[in-house]
Amino acid sequence: MTQAWNSANVWFRQNGYLLFPFLAFIIPLIVRVVPEILMNQYLVGFDTIGYYIPNTINWLSNGVSFWSLVSTAPLVYILLMGITTIGVPITVTLKILGPLILGLLGFATYYYAHKGLSWSAKKSLMAAILSTLYFVALRISWDMFRSEIALIFLFLTLTILQKNRVSIKNGILLSLLMALVVFSHQLVAIIMFAIITAMIINYSLKREKAELSRIIVYSIPAALILLLIIYINYFVFSSPIMSYSVNYSGGFETLTTLSHIELITNTLGFFVFCYLPLVPLLIFGLTRSKRNIHFKAWMIWAVIPILLVILSPNAFFLGGVLPFRWILLLTYPLSFYAVEGLFALKWNWNRIAYKVAVGSIIGILSVGFLVLPNNGAFGYFDSYPTYVPKSMLQNTVQLSDCQGTSDALVWAQNNMASDGFLLVHEAFYGWAMIAFDRSRLVPYFFENLTDVVNTQVDKNSSNTLYLIWWVNGTGWYGQTTVPAMFKELYSSGNIAIYQYFKTN
Repeated sequence: MTQAWNSANVWFRQNGYLLFPFLAFIIPLIVRVVPEILMNQYLVGFDTIGYYIPNTINWLSNGVSFWSLVSTAPLVYILLMGITTIGVPITVTLKILGPLILGLLGFATYYYAHKGLSWSAKKSLMAAILSTLYFVALRISWDMFRSEIALIFLFLTLTILQKNRVSIKNGILLSLLMALVVFSHQLVAIIMFAIITAMIINYSLKREKAELSRIIVYSIPAALILLLIIYINYFVFSSPIMSYSVNYSGGFETLTTLSHIELITNTLGFFVFCYLPLVPLLIFGLTRSKRNIHFKAWMIWAVIPILLVILSPNAFFLGGVLPFRWILLLTYPLSFYAVEGLFALKWNWNRIAYKVAVGSIIGILSVGFLVLPNNGAFGYFDSYPTYVPKSMLQNTVQLSDCQGTSDALVWAQNNMASDGFLLVHEAFYGWAMIAFDRSRLVPYFFENLTDVVNTQVDKNSSNTLYLIWWVNGTGWYGQTTVPAMFKELYSSGNIAIYQYFKTN
């Protein structure tokens, strides 16, 4: 036994430096595989089937202009189009991509903690685990793949920026990583430049001219790319840099009817909902990382939208970016601060009980979010379903409705009249793009269904119109029933196919 123990110690001393980064990668990856397995062949995440699939298929089929592609921060779409072009089904790619990205993000956060902040391997591993497996981080990994990929490049960028002196070789790598952040996601790119701006101010105050010049020069390519994306969105297409979608039940359109006080309550309440479980650790951790200018700048920038909402109700939709997105992205710096708090607690019986209690609450929430279905989710997740779904076991529909959706589309494909067209809400658009003749689809996304029907009838009253939606009384997205002009023809579970009949 002693010999085996000594051998294990020798192996660990020789190879331990490889074990921890591997664990930082493999643990998040394995955990993220769990909901993919529980969803069977169906995809996890709203954006995966609501945006990634239809956009990729449309662009491959119909082409996309250079300006339209660049305006989206297109790295993920370029990746998806490339893999789909060589014959890999896009559903398979997205099924693999979710766990893989989270694993890589775990490695990137570990690398930043260990190499950038000089934390121990154990502490860095804990930072990687908490920043990827806390339920808010899992919500991001649910479908915000573009943000996650940008965060991977951001943490690698911050690791290089943490060094006092950047060589020319590292400077070129730094410029490349910063450009990849911008090409991956606009909001994460803005956070990156908030951090860089804080560093520029810091170098200016300290009169470190050499470092100041280097960081400005290395940032120029990424800054120009970001300015190009902003220019295209605002001046070429006259649209916000980040449009928002109406997700889950009810949707964001309900926010426009709230009073100013209700908007403030909604924003602050969501912030508390996200990070209340971390407060017992943050109490000890926020005072210990005073020197981390990266996280300070990150948090200050993310708090600005919250303050703007308090000052003006119009700020809630400023630039098409809702504050909830900034609040979600706070999970990464706050996870690092929480780990600081965890390691600040001395090892005595009271503190051990404190750590176990806090860790249990965080773990139960994350595990419940991972494995419990929508109709059996913890009551905690009923609070803000517009921003955070009740469960990871859903995409645009809950797991129990996936088979019904598939069956309904197959029935419609085989039984619709030859002159028939299927009206599809955004919840079913991606599904229909995969399993249906796309020339017979009429996507109406989140527009008023009655107005869309009237428009279609005015165009050609002889065409037969069909609709896929939930069975009356069970609908999502604030529409529990369908208008009386539709008659149910077929149903599978809670999903039905309806036909339009003109009413007098």
